[in-house]
Amino acid sequence: MSKNLKNVLIIAATSDMAQKLIKKLSDDNVEIYAGSRNILSLDLPNLHKFSLDVSDSKSIENFFSNLDNVLFDAVICFQGLAIVSPVEFLSEDELLRQLNVSTFSLLNILKKIKNKIRKNGLVINISSMSGFGIFPFLAPYSISKASSDILLACYEIETGIKTVSIKPGVVSTKFWKYCIDENKDNFSAFKGEYENAGKFLINNARKNANKGIHPDKVSDLIYKILYSKNPKFSYTIGKDAKIAAFFSLFKGRTLLKAVRKILNKRIKGYINDR
Repeated sequence: MSKNLKNVLIIAATSDMAQKLIKKLSDDNVEIYAGSRNILSLDLPNLHKFSLDVSDSKSIENFFSNLDNVLFDAVICFQGLAIVSPVEFLSEDELLRQLNVSTFSLLNILKKIKNKIRKNGLVINISSMSGFGIFPFLAPYSISKASSDILLACYEIETGIKTVSIKPGVVSTKFWKYCIDENKDNFSAFKGEYENAGKFLINNARKNANKGIHPDKVSDLIYKILYSKNPKFSYTIGKDAKIAAFFSLFKGRTLLKAVRKILNKRIKGYINDR
């Protein structure tokens, strides 16, 4: 190993992408501090488990108050939520709910770790290929991921603490079922001209739970980054994420028209029915 890790903080540690990572770090005798809304079922001698709801600033405050005497080598944030809605039906409350989980929680965590992370430490945030650009009906999610990437970049410039944004494509996790459940009310807005789009999104989410890359691949990438002397600011993992990164290089209405055509191909009659 090129680096010596003593203490690692993991936010939203019940994520499927975190499980293998926790076990590997435990094997390295790293002290792992894990915060999650539902307490981890893992029991390891060097795993310290805490209750944490990232959408609640008071919960974040209480969580960090229990970590006064710990100095971290790395902080890894797995928290996630994907709000779906046509823009014309998107409420401010729903956009704020998305930002609370993905962006404001990251902001609060960054503010809390300033004096709890080593100067040569590392902050890793699980972003998404959605942060690269335009994903129809996922505007809240894309906004939150893009804004989180900007937040990380500014934090690194201001503090000198290295940050890493990991942008996976579709990953086979329980996240998809969770998002379907969290968007039950929002899917009622997919009616009339958006009805087929709503059905497509639900079916696609169910497929994604099985057809994406294995979460262990993301865990393995994070593990490699943790021990890297000079990690990059951004990592893309998954074929679909790399395609999204390529298309993000194109700007303007030509790109919008191309996305619209792709959407119509995947959701039959989406354009012609208008």
